[in-house]
Amino acid sequence: MGIFNGKNNKQDVLGQMEIINEIKQAEKENRPADFSNKTLSDFNVIIDKIKFGLNLENTKIMGPVFLGEVVIIGDLNLRGSVINGSLYLGKADIKENLIFENAQINGAINLVGAKIGGNINARGLITVGFLSMAKTEIFGDVILENAEIESANYDDMLVRGDAFFGTADVKGSLNLGKMKTEGTIDLEETNVGSNLVLTGTESKKGNIDTTKARIGGKKII
Repeated sequence: MGIFNGKNNKQDVLGQMEIINEIKQAEKENRPADFSNKTLSDFNVIIDKIKFGLNLENTKIMGPVFLGEVVIIGDLNLRGSVINGSLYLGKADIKENLIFENAQINGAINLVGAKIGGNINARGLITVGFLSMAKTEIFGDVILENAEIESANYDDMLVRGDAFFGTADVKGSLNLGKMKTEGTIDLEETNVGSNLVLTGTESKKGNIDTTKARIGGKKII
């Protein structure tokens, strides 16, 4: 994906020191750390906890985002963000909502073992590389309606656009309506507390097997 057009000058790009300073200042002011509509070099801050949430709405990030094992007391808002790299949230603990509605991510999305206290809203998400929510615990709904998961090539190595939900525990509904993947959709041993929505869902690697998924509500196709 041609994400960046090179119009931003170096002085417009926030580095790690400025990111850390904003997180500390936001904590003092009892507000979310706010990088909305900014351009960041990457987001790879070694920190245990972000109080009051993290706002990356419409943010351009020129490298990967690493927030593994971080506790975020509030929302993680990536709505409309553009990330030129992977998004790693493995074992993160997000106390409220994870939002990446209409985000564009030029890399894999890894939420393995994460805990989300509210909803995941990824409606209209476009990602190049796999999406994994394996072993993720979500206390609300997961919405991936109209999302697109594309395959990626790195130095002649194919990373297939698979969507992994195996062993995920979704307390609410799992909405994959009109989601398109270039790989498989794995729902093996997925727990869905309410409805599983597969209306218009497309996988280029065959049928979507739900026989081993546990669905508390209805399967809607």
